[in-house]
Amino acid sequence: MNSLWLGRNLLALVVVLAVTRAPAQTAGSAGQDQPPSQVQPQNQSPDQAAAQNPNEETNAEAGNTAASGESRAPVPLPLNIDAGSLEFSQELEHTNYLRGGVNVGATYDDNLLSANGPRIGGYSYSVMPDIAIDLSRPRAVMILDYSGGYEVNQRFSASNSASHNAGADLRFRLSPHVNLRLTDRFSLTTGFSDPFAASPTGLATGVIQQPNLAVITPFARHTEDVGTVELTYQYSAGDMIGMSGTFDNSSFGASPAGSAQLVDSQSEEADGFYTHRFTPRNWSGVAYVFQRFTFTPATESVDTHSFYLFHTIYLQRRMQLAFFAGPEYSELSTQIVSTVVAVPLVSVVAVTDSHDRLSVAGGASFSWQGERTSISATGLRKVNDGGGLLTVVDATTGTASIRRQLTRSSTVELAAIYGDSRALDQTSSVFTELKSASGSLAWVQRMGKSFSATLGYARDYQQQDVLTVPSANIYHNRGWITLGYQFTKPLGR
Repeated sequence: MNSLWLGRNLLALVVVLAVTRAPAQTAGSAGQDQPPSQVQPQNQSPDQAAAQNPNEETNAEAGNTAASGESRAPVPLPLNIDAGSLEFSQELEHTNYLRGGVNVGATYDDNLLSANGPRIGGYSYSVMPDIAIDLSRPRAVMILDYSGGYEVNQRFSASNSASHNAGADLRFRLSPHVNLRLTDRFSLTTGFSDPFAASPTGLATGVIQQPNLAVITPFARHTEDVGTVELTYQYSAGDMIGMSGTFDNSSFGASPAGSAQLVDSQSEEADGFYTHRFTPRNWSGVAYVFQRFTFTPATESVDTHSFYLFHTIYLQRRMQLAFFAGPEYSELSTQIVSTVVAVPLVSVVAVTDSHDRLSVAGGASFSWQGERTSISATGLRKVNDGGGLLTVVDATTGTASIRRQLTRSSTVELAAIYGDSRALDQTSSVFTELKSASGSLAWVQRMGKSFSATLGYARDYQQQDVLTVPSANIYHNRGWITLGYQFTKPLGR
């Protein structure tokens, strides 16, 4: 999996470097011949530019392109890759830079095994250098980041290992009205990595495509790779069609003795959509979404077909509210293996059991990226993966994240998540239902130009239902502290 991720992004990097040999343009220089109200930062996706100027009418007959300041149709918020971003508005406009640094941190979890009985807690220590590059050109944008280091676990020394987190975001303007975007996020971690704290860069998927984030798993090595390809075509001032594909691979290492067995999952998603502008602030449309889930070691696969009607309201600059709902048809296939003994012969027989299910899927999403405050909130009900403890589930999930700059040097981040995951096939995994709730608070304090400190705390709760025994309630208290050094160098200016 690592070699596949590396090869895929090296190929994309070569393509981008070939396209972006032209001199760099900043947001200001790219728009120097435009009226001030029409300048668009070069690192913004078309939907962000449209959200900035919801009242701006475009003139399609004049053939204006995005390079000349034409506002563009937005990608629907439920499918928008940037929907979960908590970056401030001035951070979105920061382009053409090289950033690097190192973070030294410690984390503590008082229930590493997610046990209902006596808890086993432990510390983890890590050193993580990081580097990121942002290059913006008239027809392409490339954003790459990587952090990697070594993690030492106090309680389970056999799990001491390297950790990696890498991402790529490549955007191409193929023609004045056609845009291509490729993203990938790869992570390899062991133990608690604070998945519930507010993340400025978001999840790199739309709300509808996102994996099950609510399930709390025991201490184990976890590898995840999420990639998305998106193509959009705006054929008139108020109409756009598009399609995308999302691939998610999640796998776990062996969990410690006494904890639950973990389930690997893989999903492939494809969607197509049409969106139309009824007023400058109101866009509506329809989307079809196909998704396939497979699991290991379980012998189960699920195909889902969903049709969504959606409506997005652009309330003000970079503030969006969306609603979506529709029917969802699921095809569940399970392979049952049995042994048949007929002396003197012993044979193994595999029988496939299939059944269908029709349900309603839907949700809502809110996104605001302000100057000093950013908010992301979602509510979603759909068939999804089991988050590492179950196979396919009927998932109801709610998330909320707030990032607030209190002073020039301090920022606070709050996040909460709730989930109810009910197994569609109660014989394929240990648990039948998981209900979880988590909340976190983090304080980031800058010290001078290059140094910073982060202090965070999270509280987790999970109710685990099993067919043959009473429900078990799992609690976690987690904390972390990080000291970091960062530098930023402008490029092409």
